[in-house]
Amino acid sequence: MDLFERLSNNKGTVSSALGKELAIQVLAGDDLMLEKAVELTRYDLDNVESKNIRAGAAKIVEIVAEKSPELVAPYLESLLLALEAKEPQTRWMVIRSFGFCATMNEAAAKEAMPYAQKYIKEKEGLCIAGAADLYLGDYGTLSRENTAYVLPILLEAIETCVKNEEDWIIESLIKISAHMKGDEIDQVMPFLMQYSVASKKSTIKRVEKFMKCVGVRPKERWGKTSEKQ
Repeated sequence: MDLFERLSNNKGTVSSALGKELAIQVLAGDDLMLEKAVELTRYDLDNVESKNIRAGAAKIVEIVAEKSPELVAPYLESLLLALEAKEPQTRWMVIRSFGFCATMNEAAAKEAMPYAQKYIKEKEGLCIAGAADLYLGDYGTLSRENTAYVLPILLEAIETCVKNEEDWIIESLIKISAHMKGDEIDQVMPFLMQYSVASKKSTIKRVEKFMKCVGVRPKERWGKTSEKQ
């Protein structure tokens, strides 16, 4: 049975398990399967009935991109069209793949930026907005220039943050923290202050991690101008 046939019946809990199984085959050296999976992420884009095929292929690509980004990086331009898929599942897995591969193919990774801005603005759902946030962090962490580029988009995400999106925004702020200047840290501090006493311990830990990364001691300097320049 070829990849297309296997993904045609790709639904529910079977979907994730199948994606992991097939990704393992790619990681073991099946380059042809990866090439076919990339192709299928953009298969029959206007047909909602084909979403299981696209999403299943995107799952394979995402897993491989996270584990071995060098394998997926050469295919980023071929994956761009998949960012226009009707179903959010395909789009969020593909844009995460762009983030994972940013270190390997920075120029191609940047081409997904308009899509990230669109997903953040439209707030179609937490998963896709959060994936866009994380992509910004992955791209922004590469350099000071990249950080300056993505920060205004993250500030937009902060302004329109939906419930539980804060975790992924903060995660991205942690990623770019090494390149942030003092005035930029001050810009995000009011947002972080909101979650210093969040109901979720994982959110508080993320806030504390950011503060530690930028050299701000929460108890002594919370909300004050940072010393980092």
